[in-house]
Amino acid sequence: MSTATVNGVTLRYDVRGDGPPLLLIAGLGLSSLAWAAAAPLLAQSFMVITFDNRGTGLSEVPPGPYTIDDLGDDAAALVGHLGLGPVAAVGWSLGGSVLQSLLIRHPRVLTKAVLLNAFPSYTGVQDAWLDAGLALRRAGLDPVSIGIHGMPWAFTPRLLSDHAAAAAQAELARKDPHPTSLAGFEAQAAGLRLYDSRPGLPSATTPTLVLAGAEDVLTPVAQSVEMAELLPNGTLRVQPRGGHGMVVEYLDDTLGAITAYLGAGRGA
Repeated sequence: MSTATVNGVTLRYDVRGDGPPLLLIAGLGLSSLAWAAAAPLLAQSFMVITFDNRGTGLSEVPPGPYTIDDLGDDAAALVGHLGLGPVAAVGWSLGGSVLQSLLIRHPRVLTKAVLLNAFPSYTGVQDAWLDAGLALRRAGLDPVSIGIHGMPWAFTPRLLSDHAAAAAQAELARKDPHPTSLAGFEAQAAGLRLYDSRPGLPSATTPTLVLAGAEDVLTPVAQSVEMAELLPNGTLRVQPRGGHGMVVEYLDDTLGAITAYLGAGRGA
């Protein structure tokens, strides 16, 4: 484990593997443990950089709210601190919003981008989903129960209908050695629900794969279509199976799509 202080905030990060640098940006309230299954596989072909966004894991939790541009500036500064840029990057969910901020504000740190189960701005349904999640956390509900309540938004019936598998997935929240605090979650959530990348995407020229799952009900395919249409060098790919958590539920298929896209331009 290593740390770097950027923009006045101390971030925890790890670097593993050998190859072209690849930055992985996790979603709302998630630390770099979100990539626990994916990072070792990607490290077979890339130098993988994972980190805890401000407010999560072992990174600092400064007073909120945090804007998405704050988180994007952190990621850009971390790449600069490591001296590994420019990098390819994958941003999942909130991480996709952070990556859009990088595409718009810090294009020089990027070679290629993958927006994974991402969205350009919140809908009313997403606002209500976030309100419910915040209410459960503020009520002090057990993290496993919170996870089970949120599972239908992340996973498909393939996993949900197997209650033993669903329970095992939910138990990971209890095993997290450094769970995100309510303050950190609230600070990220406040910025996420206000972010709107649409005005800036037409100026974002970095080659970008917009990768969606056909079964994603939290960030539906229509939102990926909207981003791909706004990006001058955007490519849309919709996986036939998988929801918002397809990088967990359909790991091999999701990483296959990511590496096929990133691998095509390694020498560029």
